[in-house]
Amino acid sequence: MPTASTAAALGFTFATFVVLQDTRGRLMGYKENAKEVRKYGLHSEQVPQRPVQDPRFPTAVSNVSPVRPEIHFKNYN
Repeated sequence: MPTASTAAALGFTFATFVVLQDTRGRLMGYKENAKEVRKYGLHSEQVPQRPVQDPRFPTAVSNVSPVRPEIHFKNYN
């Protein structure tokens, strides 16, 4: 009985993680989500589509603005 309950707990945990990953991917738009789009519609602020690229040569994507303020070295003593 202990082996069966351990196997059941591990199976339930694994299944939960798989379902959560799939749901998260669909709701965030990383996987096919036509069913949710038909049901709820598009969000007003859609993330811009990125061009499809070769996964072997990724480009860095950041939420940080590339524009930085100029440093005034005269203020430092």
